[in-house]
Amino acid sequence: MLTLLCISLIAQDVGAQSFSESEWQIIRSLSPAVLQKDATNAFETNKEAATLGQHLFFDKRLSSNGEVSCATCHIPEKYFTDGLSVSQGIKPLDRNAPSVLNAAHQRWFFWDGRTDTLWGQPIQTIEHPSEMNMSRSEALSIIQQDDVLHKQWNNVFGAMESRTEDENAAMLSKSIAAYITSLSAANAPFDAFVNGDNSAISESAKRGLHFFITDGGCLRCHFGPWFTDGSFHSVGVPPLNGGPLKDSGRYGAIDQLKQAEFGAGSEFSEDKNGMRATITKHIAKRKDDWGAFRTPSLRNVAKTSPFMHAGQLATLDEVIEHYSTLENFVSADHHRETILIPLNMTEQQKEDLKAFLETLTAPLPDEALLTDPRQVNLEHAQ
Repeated sequence: MLTLLCISLIAQDVGAQSFSESEWQIIRSLSPAVLQKDATNAFETNKEAATLGQHLFFDKRLSSNGEVSCATCHIPEKYFTDGLSVSQGIKPLDRNAPSVLNAAHQRWFFWDGRTDTLWGQPIQTIEHPSEMNMSRSEALSIIQQDDVLHKQWNNVFGAMESRTEDENAAMLSKSIAAYITSLSAANAPFDAFVNGDNSAISESAKRGLHFFITDGGCLRCHFGPWFTDGSFHSVGVPPLNGGPLKDSGRYGAIDQLKQAEFGAGSEFSEDKNGMRATITKHIAKRKDDWGAFRTPSLRNVAKTSPFMHAGQLATLDEVIEHYSTLENFVSADHHRETILIPLNMTEQQKEDLKAFLETLTAPLPDEALLTDPRQVNLEHAQ
């Protein structure tokens, strides 16, 4: 009987994925994911600013047709994406809406990184003619004329009359950024596994993790607790409708980044001489950046399809297949990422890698952060 038990235990051990100490050192570098403070936004963790920002995030009045809000493209139930290949604002757009969950960890914003602060993003979206098409003066007027928003604004920032219109536009953006900063979803089964719960992820996921950190070479672009290098790459995915690459990506964004009105080095930044601003100041425009896009975090990736900057790949299976074969690879002017080679994965490796990526899914933030506060108040009043 004892012999049979020993054989059973040995069989279980042989079937389990084990990691060397050096591999565990790598794995431990991937968790926990902790946000670093953004010194350019003094209101980043201000709860009252975040509450105001939440109101504004869901407010369709901030669009010229009264039908589009930030939440139109960043739907809470869809892990703050919209599930579309390319998003629909006032007009059809050209790119996919990435999740804003955990977005505060990012170094660059938008797919092309044309701003270097989280609070530099909302006002661009509000004013963009194809997205929300609302001028800053009109947006500020809506806040000023709304009793609830006006009171919240005064509590956080003081009277609008004490600042210029551009200063107030920066405050509007910083309040939305404060809300987005509160949208954390970074405590996934993978993190429980790293923290000592061996049963938190499946054996298939463990094999996928092993492949991820070894033969898969995924760590070249997806490393650290946020599973991203924060940089820009051209990974060869063809345009949504086929043909040659048409979107210049990072290359076309450099000039916009350096001229960004609400950037880290702008007059509206609380850290205008800090490291963020210094890096932006010295970034050079390179030919190799043509068609390159920001490496997204892999946290919650299983919930944020479709994938790539224009939603060209509908499922995780398609993403994995792309990196396995690199078939139909499209490059700009014969340039391609030299680190990209076909992985030629077996079906089991594909299945295991997908299982691992699914362990990076964390629960959504608190329910109170997922809804339009104004709608909740109306429901309570009825």
